[in-house]
Amino acid sequence: MSRVIRQHRRGPVDSQRSVDAWTREADAVALPRVSEVEAQGRPGTVGTVYSEYEYGALADEQELVWPAEGESAARPYQVEAEGLASADTATAFLLAASEKEVQEAQADYQDAVRVLTPYIRRESGAKVRYWVCWPLLILGDMAGVWSAAVVNGDIPFIAFWQALASGVAAGCAGLVGSELKDLRMAQARQRDPESLGKDEQRYWRLFTGAGKGMAVVRLVGLLSLLVVALLALGIAILRSSIEGGEAGLTFGLLAAATALGSGLLGYTAADEVADLVGTMENRLRRAVKRHFKLASSAAPRQRAQALEEARSIKSEYQLRGHGAAKRVESLSWRVQRNNVHVLGHGFPAGEPSGVIGRKARRGDRS
Repeated sequence: MSRVIRQHRRGPVDSQRSVDAWTREADAVALPRVSEVEAQGRPGTVGTVYSEYEYGALADEQELVWPAEGESAARPYQVEAEGLASADTATAFLLAASEKEVQEAQADYQDAVRVLTPYIRRESGAKVRYWVCWPLLILGDMAGVWSAAVVNGDIPFIAFWQALASGVAAGCAGLVGSELKDLRMAQARQRDPESLGKDEQRYWRLFTGAGKGMAVVRLVGLLSLLVVALLALGIAILRSSIEGGEAGLTFGLLAAATALGSGLLGYTAADEVADLVGTMENRLRRAVKRHFKLASSAAPRQRAQALEEARSIKSEYQLRGHGAAKRVESLSWRVQRNNVHVLGHGFPAGEPSGVIGRKARRGDRS
């Protein structure tokens, strides 16, 4: 009988074959006739017959064998889950820290938006326009230097890098425009420290820094003008040596215009408050991205899948064991029904739970 039960791994079809085998075995059980019994009820002289004990024990066996088989089937998944436990614990720790980081970044960003939005002066799309136009100005200035250097006989590869450095210098010379814009906006926001609200005190630097660092800005401005002058002069001399004085003057002025245009572009796009809010928004985006990356890590997902697979298998085999036990119990009643000449057709009236001496339910051997 146990050999038949252990074929369960082949699926429901083999389980049905096991049931059929039990049924054939139960049908083959025959109790010897002791005497002719004409009574319809179970004789009071008959207690618990041996077949009832046999099938009761077999039913108990099913509730042990099937869970054991379930434990065996679930073992690979449990081993896999245990192997992933350390990685899962580490990921959970990092996720907790990442969640805190996301919450802090979200709170800082919302606070900055709520407090500083009224002080933002940069128009929508100005930053995009800046990052589109600024490289074009650099490339335009670079093209004039590169072509002149190549025509003058320089090696194209070397001339390229010299021209690129010249173009970047012209673009950087215009960055002073953003500093001038920030100083002007800081003066417009200038407030007495005592007048700042509780929320604004966190950003006191934006309201009390006007006029500070003006000497440094003047120095940077003078250096930027010097760079513009040197670039214009250098390109003018280079072009003059190749194409004449008029062409040299033209390209020199264009180089100066490029640097000045970079300064104006930086001036229009500058907004210290908007940059601060944007920085906090980028910080929030990065924190959320890291959090999602950790949340989608393979180790926690695989461990959860393995644990669920093991739980489901054990639950399935536990239920199969209960079902098999009930089936064996029903076969015990089938044996009694097929032997009415000894056990009668049922319990006498008034004894619904069975005659004295017979077990009232499985598990009770009294």
